[in-house]
Amino acid sequence: MNLSGSELRRIVNAILSAYPTQADLAMMVQFELEENVDAIAGGGNLTQLVFNLVTKWAIPRGKISRLIIAAYETNPGNPELKEFYESVVFKKRFIVDSSVKTQDFGPDISWRGESDEIQLQSWLQPEPDYWDVGFLKRAIEQSASVCRLEIPSRKIMGTGVLITPNKVLTNYHIVKYSEEDNLETNVLNAVLKFGCLTSDNGLETQGKSFKLDRQKPILCFSKTEDLDYILLQVEAKITQATDIKPARWDSHKLPLEKMRLSVLQHPEGDSMKLSVSQDGITGVYQNSGLVQYVNKTALGSSGSPCFDENWYLVALHHAQRAKTFGSIREGILFVSIYQEIKDFLN
Repeated sequence: MNLSGSELRRIVNAILSAYPTQADLAMMVQFELEENVDAIAGGGNLTQLVFNLVTKWAIPRGKISRLIIAAYETNPGNPELKEFYESVVFKKRFIVDSSVKTQDFGPDISWRGESDEIQLQSWLQPEPDYWDVGFLKRAIEQSASVCRLEIPSRKIMGTGVLITPNKVLTNYHIVKYSEEDNLETNVLNAVLKFGCLTSDNGLETQGKSFKLDRQKPILCFSKTEDLDYILLQVEAKITQATDIKPARWDSHKLPLEKMRLSVLQHPEGDSMKLSVSQDGITGVYQNSGLVQYVNKTALGSSGSPCFDENWYLVALHHAQRAKTFGSIREGILFVSIYQEIKDFLN
């Protein structure tokens, strides 16, 4: 969860209001977070301690939601914490914000669609009055194939999709973003977390974590400037997880222009989110293996599976760019990737 500057100020002040002494703060942190506040945020007066706790410990470690909810649930009667939780945390965790921040990521995009902002916005059709429950049910079913890919040593996060019981597909540029990156080292340090969803209390569920196969983690890949994918082999114990299942795919299925596209993703390393565009595919370019669309995505969404209206995997999201005429996104067609990986899928 990202906080603006004003929201940071509000949460620091709210925690100070709810925990007016260092002893009060220390007990909350120890009991709820199982951490020693002096060890993780020590130094200075109480205000500096809270500021360090928020900005130097919770935010860099992706634990800001956990800290805020722990503080609120320990002292729910504090009006400042209550107001912050209800007006900021609940909204950010449970309500999809239509004004997603646009940040460039992935390789550059050679956009082939509309270049007028008004025309581009016309592809973003309004949401339907009613969502078909069967559609949502299939979304939940396919979410069992989606993982957050983390490389803690490089502070890298992306998304991946399971396409066989022990093989995950994601973007090459996630594990080798620059020439300085060591592909093999990053892959061996990677952690795949499945089932990272938001629970009833706003906290992220623990999910299930897996490492990659120690002997042969990389099966094949195509570099960023080509099809930008890497096929990874997960450790064998993943096949024992009955609640993790491969995505549904057909090696011949192509998305169609003006078709609905759904992207299951971990934007900014957050819990899993769903982005749906009703008629959001602006172009399908089979010769170059690309599809372009206007779905909402963010940093961390690289490698996300893109599904057609029947919830078949049709593309792997890999890039976003802000242009003068609007925000654009691009994915790699699964049918193109399949031609290169099919011999490894048995």
